[in-house]
Amino acid sequence: MDLMVIIQTMAKLLLLMGLGFALNKWGIFNRTSNRLLSDLIVKVTTPLLIISSVCETGGEDVNRLTILPVLGGAFVLYGALVLLAELAVRLPIFRREGRGANAAMLVFSNNSFMGIPVLESLYGSASIFYNSIINFPFFIFLFTYGAARISGGKQKFNIRSIFTPGVLSALAALVIFLSGVRLPALIVDTCGMVGGVTSPLSMMVLGSSIAMYPLGESLRDWQSYLFSAFRLLIVPGAALIVCRLIGIGDYYTGIVTLSCAMPVASMVLMLAEQNGLDTAQISRTTLVTTLLSVVTIPLFVALLSL
Repeated sequence: MDLMVIIQTMAKLLLLMGLGFALNKWGIFNRTSNRLLSDLIVKVTTPLLIISSVCETGGEDVNRLTILPVLGGAFVLYGALVLLAELAVRLPIFRREGRGANAAMLVFSNNSFMGIPVLESLYGSASIFYNSIINFPFFIFLFTYGAARISGGKQKFNIRSIFTPGVLSALAALVIFLSGVRLPALIVDTCGMVGGVTSPLSMMVLGSSIAMYPLGESLRDWQSYLFSAFRLLIVPGAALIVCRLIGIGDYYTGIVTLSCAMPVASMVLMLAEQNGLDTAQISRTTLVTTLLSVVTIPLFVALLSL
């Protein structure tokens, strides 16, 4: 694994984030455009990118049933993340009133907006499909455990909230992969063209979102740095150690570890806003983890190369 590849990739992502930041300051991007573009990424470009990636993977001579243990392991992974988060937030270094939000931020990482371009640069387009399968439980846990912890048990569970475009596209990709169905080249190419804008567009939207946070206040918040040590170092470190101990292959170990190494998922902030909660701490932590991940992600790429 070439460390220079990921350093160059992170530099490109940082430049795209900077472009999004500048576009927000210039008035081209704003809160409304961020929401609309986020919807476009989540509901259109990412699902089509997943479909495109599985069509490329599905053409390979592989044992298709090997994906089922991966799916089962994904549910085990998120169960372990929940257990780790619940233990961590009870440490005296974290404030009692912020336990729910901190637990959710530890479990749910930004493995779409940042995860896709990082994994694609290291492992190719096929990793997007495997990443979608590994993150299949993401929305199930997010709208059950995550919603309950963030809202303090006030938000009621709605089964329809789980069936997001991301989940449905992962299901479709799973069916295509297991069945070996070959979609027409015209459809695959169109999905690839639309899905190809996911990485640059998502990073620009992320940069624009960062521009709306109080940058100076966020960078002075010591609690965010303390949390970042757990989110960006301990969580992916634990994932890497466990994968090594139980003998998971380097390919899947890399995908799992780097998915866990991503900063806080923006969906946590969205859920908090939906529940009318004070989002100051969440927004500050999201900003700090995003900026620090530019350093910590290459660190884990280097560790994976050992």
